[in-house]
Amino acid sequence: MLKSLLGAAAAVSLLGVVACSQGPNEEAGEAADTAYEQSTTGTTDMGQGPAEEAGEAVDAGTTPPPADGTTTTPPATTP
Repeated sequence: MLKSLLGAAAAVSLLGVVACSQGPNEEAGEAADTAYEQSTTGTTDMGQGPAEEAGEAVDAGTTPPPADGTTTTPPATTP
């Protein structure tokens, strides 16, 4: 019973980590927040700072290009 309960808890926590992946802009914002905190207070607050939140918003607003190599915007034509 205990082994199955521990296995289930481990699986749920692993799913939580996978579902919570950060995009590149959010990671850059987190690094900026950490550097700022280190330079001003000498400590690091692991909560989300303003730069990390802004990076998360940028990651949520951007979509990756299509895998087939097509462009999402048609090329400009010259008259």
